[in-house]
Amino acid sequence: MLSLRLRARFLAIPLAASVATAACGNDPSDSADSPNGGTAGDPSTTGGSHSGGGGTSGAGGVSGGGPAGGATSGGGPSGGASPGGGGAGGSEPSVDCSQPSGDVPGLTLTEVVGDLAGPISVDHLPGDDRMFIVQVGGAIQILQDGQLRDEPFLDLSSKLTEGSERGLLGFAFHPKYEENGLFYVHYSAGPSSEDANQGDTIVEEYKVSSDPNQADAASARLVLTVAQPYANHNGGTITFGPDGLLYVGLGDGGSGGDPQGHGQDGDWLGSILRINPEQDGDDPYSVPEGNYPDAEPEVFSIGLRNPFRFSFDACEDDLYIGDVGQDAWEEIDFLKAGEAGKNFGWNVMEGTHCFEPSSGCDSTGTVLPIAEHSHDEARSITGGSVYRGSAIPALRGAYFYADYSNNRVWWLRVDRDSGEASAPVSVTQELNASSIVAIEVGPDGELYFVSIGGRGDTPTPGAIYRLDASE
Repeated sequence: MLSLRLRARFLAIPLAASVATAACGNDPSDSADSPNGGTAGDPSTTGGSHSGGGGTSGAGGVSGGGPAGGATSGGGPSGGASPGGGGAGGSEPSVDCSQPSGDVPGLTLTEVVGDLAGPISVDHLPGDDRMFIVQVGGAIQILQDGQLRDEPFLDLSSKLTEGSERGLLGFAFHPKYEENGLFYVHYSAGPSSEDANQGDTIVEEYKVSSDPNQADAASARLVLTVAQPYANHNGGTITFGPDGLLYVGLGDGGSGGDPQGHGQDGDWLGSILRINPEQDGDDPYSVPEGNYPDAEPEVFSIGLRNPFRFSFDACEDDLYIGDVGQDAWEEIDFLKAGEAGKNFGWNVMEGTHCFEPSSGCDSTGTVLPIAEHSHDEARSITGGSVYRGSAIPALRGAYFYADYSNNRVWWLRVDRDSGEASAPVSVTQELNASSIVAIEVGPDGELYFVSIGGRGDTPTPGAIYRLDASE
C-alpha cells in the first residue's frame, strides 16, 4: 500500500555547493552547467516525495516479472487499482524471438539522424514507425519517415536544470498508451519549480493531445519527487517492465564513494523503484507487493551506484542493468525474469571487489555482476539492450552495451539456466562509436545507438545510429 509517511517528508536535504566530480566515474551527463529557467506547470495533484532518509520495512516476496517470451499483466498493487497491461515480452511484430542462426558478420553503425542537441535516449510505440528522441535539454523530438518534425512532441526546457548529470533523463510510454494516451518523464527540477528544490528528481505524467504528434503540456501531473543532495548520480532510465509497472533508476545521491550510505540503507537513492504510476484515489501512485524486503515500500532493488541505463529483454523479460562505477570497476548486473529484486552490492562492493572496506568486506546477500570492466578499459558504463532484430540473425539474444568515456562497445550472451555470461566480445574498432549514452530497440526491432555529442562550453551535435551488418 502507499506509504503516506513518505509523502509527508518533503525534500529535506539541501543541495551541496560543490560536487566531487573527480569521483563520478566520468558519468555521461558531466558537462558545464547550462540551467534553463522558467516556471513549472501546476500538477493536478500533489505527488509523492522523498527526502533521502533511512529505510523502513517493506513488503517482501517475489517480483511480478512475467514468463519468458510473453506479455503479462502483473500483480495488482496492494490497496489500489491493477497496473497497466503487459510489457514488450515478444508482443511487438518487429521483435524476433527465434534462436540465433548463421555466423556473426562484420558490423557498422549507420547514421539515421544527426545534428541533434544532446540526445539522451530514444523510444517508440508498438506498431508505430515514429521514433521519439529525448534530448537532455528538455525537448522530445519525433523522427518520422527519416525527417525530424518541426515542432517537438513536448518541450520541458523551462521546467528543468541541465548540466553535470542533470536534465531530461528518462521517458516511457504507458503500456496502455493506445487507450489512455499517458506517458512519463524523469527530469531534474529547475530553479523555479514549485514542487522540488533545484536539481531534485521529478517524475511526471503527461497525456497526448488530440494531435498524436503533440503532447498536452497542461496535463502534467506530479508522480513523485526525490531530494538529490549532489548534482551527480541522478540515475536516468524509467521504463515499464513486463509486469506493467514503472521502474525508476536512481543513483546513490552523488559526490563520491556514497558518503551518505544510500546504497545499502534501503532508501530510494541507490536503488531501482517499482510503482504503479497511475493516480490511485488521492494518492499519486500505488505500490505493488513483492518489492525489496527491509526497504522503503517503493524500492525494488538496492546496492546501485548509478543505474543510468537499464532495460528488459523484449523476448525473455530479463532485466539488464549498467551500473556506473567509482574508482576502479564498471559493471553489468542481471536479474532473470520472475526473480525478486536483489542487492547488487554498492557500496560494500564495486563490481566483484570490496570497496568499503577495501578488503575483507561482508558480501553476504549481494549479487555479483555478470560482467565487469576495469578502468583501464572503461570509465562510465552505458547499459544497453538485447538484440532481437531480424537483420542480423546471428546476434539474436546478444546484449550490447558501451562505455561513454572510452568509446568502447561490447556484446555478450547470458546462459539463463546458470545466470552466467559469456566473455564480452569487443566491437569497438568496427563500430567506431563515441559518447554513447543509450542503446535502444527501435520501431523496426533493430538496435539504435545514441551519441550525445560533445558537452561543455563548446558542444558538438549528437546523432542516432542503427546497428547494421557491414557485409
